[in-house]
Amino acid sequence: MGVKLNLFKNTNITKFSFIETQSVWGHDKRTLNHSLNLYVLGLKHNFVFFNPEYSIEYLKRSSYFCYNTILSGGSILIINSNDVFNKLTLYFGSRCLQPVYLRKWVGGLLTNYFLKNPCVFIALSLNKDSSVLKEASKKFIPVITIEDSNHSIDKSFYSLHGNDDNKNSIHHFYVFLTDSILRSLLYKYSKSVSSGHLTEKTFIAVD
Repeated sequence: MGVKLNLFKNTNITKFSFIETQSVWGHDKRTLNHSLNLYVLGLKHNFVFFNPEYSIEYLKRSSYFCYNTILSGGSILIINSNDVFNKLTLYFGSRCLQPVYLRKWVGGLLTNYFLKNPCVFIALSLNKDSSVLKEASKKFIPVITIEDSNHSIDKSFYSLHGNDDNKNSIHHFYVFLTDSILRSLLYKYSKSVSSGHLTEKTFIAVD
């Protein structure tokens, strides 16, 4: 029925990709926030190693959430205030046709209506005390983010546990999240074609 969202056909390969991209590596054990112990598999060379089983499960949930958000007509704002990840963020935002915000977050952007309220934030490299989280909570906007080993647990709506300092890791998470958004856009497009409700706006959205 329609486009089936199946991002995890081969679990073993997915686990390997988490390890290969260093997505499951945390910080030195001395900075470990012990509220995250449930998601930690162990230590290697005194660095935290997250359990990839949990990483896969939470990324899957986040991907489904993104898929359903787009399917229901919502939008997703991808936020990045770390200059190192600007090109990645801009690329993946363009890839899935969603808006991006690449500057340091200024309090009041949402509450003062300088930005149109999105349905969801993706902010993968986000400090745990960022004003983004505070403002999103006031507007009841879900946030998808990565919680590294030095973060407090469950600061956002969907918390992915992994490495938020590494380009390969950020790239890895972006791929899965934007894939789900693209699948949702393609599904909506196919529904428009089959129902005969194809408009100029539809063509622009999927071009």
